[in-house]
Amino acid sequence: MHARQQGMTLLEVLLAVGVVAVGMFAAAGLQLQALQAAEDARRDGQAAMAAHSEHERGRP
Repeated sequence: MHARQQGMTLLEVLLAVGVVAVGMFAAAGLQLQALQAAEDARRDGQAAMAAHSEHERGRP
């Protein structure tokens, strides 16, 4: 009779590391997209404020 196996095999560990790595790369990609969207929104806000300022001054 064989003793019950304890722990994980190397293949299981490598597979788990691979799954975690894919998840981390996906999260990093989403973070980059969010940062770019925030920067675009900041620029759009600044442009809107500048346009409003010019309009308030009475310039065409």
